[in-house]
Amino acid sequence: MVNTGTAVQDAAGRRDGARALLQRPILTAVHDPDIFDLVRRHATALRAMFADQLGYTLIVETEFARLVKTPLDPAAPLRPLPRATGGEFGAVGYTYLALTAAALLAPGQGDHIPMAVLVGQVRADAAAQNIEIADGLSERRHLVAALQALMEWGVVGEADLGDARNEDEVVLTVCRSLLRHLTAFALHDLPGPSAAITARPETPRCRLYRRLVEDPFTARDDLDPETLDVLIRERAEIARRLDEDFGLVLEVRTEGALAYDPDGNLTDLPFPGPGTVNQAALLLISELSDVVDPVPGSAVRIDTTTLDNTLTGLVATHARSWRGEYVRDVTALRRDVTALLVRLGLARALDDGILLAAPAARYRPTIAESPRP
Repeated sequence: MVNTGTAVQDAAGRRDGARALLQRPILTAVHDPDIFDLVRRHATALRAMFADQLGYTLIVETEFARLVKTPLDPAAPLRPLPRATGGEFGAVGYTYLALTAAALLAPGQGDHIPMAVLVGQVRADAAAQNIEIADGLSERRHLVAALQALMEWGVVGEADLGDARNEDEVVLTVCRSLLRHLTAFALHDLPGPSAAITARPETPRCRLYRRLVEDPFTARDDLDPETLDVLIRERAEIARRLDEDFGLVLEVRTEGALAYDPDGNLTDLPFPGPGTVNQAALLLISELSDVVDPVPGSAVRIDTTTLDNTLTGLVATHARSWRGEYVRDVTALRRDVTALLVRLGLARALDDGILLAAPAARYRPTIAESPRP
């Protein structure tokens, strides 16, 4: 006889583990002991679910769990890795990250490596590959950023990186087993860079399910006929799976579909939120809705001139509370606001502006009339 209470508890545990892995694809026994134990306990079921439903690979070992994802769309712009101190990794930052990871895996390196040895290995590897790297403070800044990212993932242990004079005394601990799984597969086996993000063959159902789990909004116009047919025919089953696997609620409308988290926790990009870019994006949506008065359920094109004029008006109103760099440069504000709306699925970038998606109207403020006494 099945114990109903135990079955419900197991289902809740699997769902919590799956949600945690979506938020943090790398979990370690040191940094995330409780949730890591939960994932290990349900490893078999989670491996099967991620593979069957999303086409992902879940690796669970004694020290870590690593969820290897598949790109949603190889043609879509990739989101840069954020720096711990703000900003994003650029080409030089990624170069240092790759060189640092390779140096930690160099033959002869053990589970501990002095900082001075690591720096020497990075420089030697760069020279061997004819890679020009920075000197002095710039080198240190990029190296620290790379190590901070590796620390956040649990690849290296904590160390004092703030005092260059003690560089020779700093020793890093290295989780070599996790280090080998940072990339989805061995990069030296690939024929070229584009092969790293080339989509693998998959079913329309898997493609749709991954879009619903990973994207804030999936427009009908973005779905191929086979995937759209799955959404129409299997809507009830997909809704059941989303709730069972991740606690997500499926909502389907004329313009498209989204799977949202009622708890509001399953996101890496909260909106609305604090900061100039978030505030400007929210106010921009409101202003544009008044200017263009879009047809409900329809996307609307907004040209660059309209964007700049609207943002200029907002800057004049909020100059005292917004960041000075954006107040002085409306073009930079438009660039970052547009990038945020695109990442949120609320807009699509065009050569001469944006295509504001229908779900953006959800963020348009409404005026509620107070009842008369």
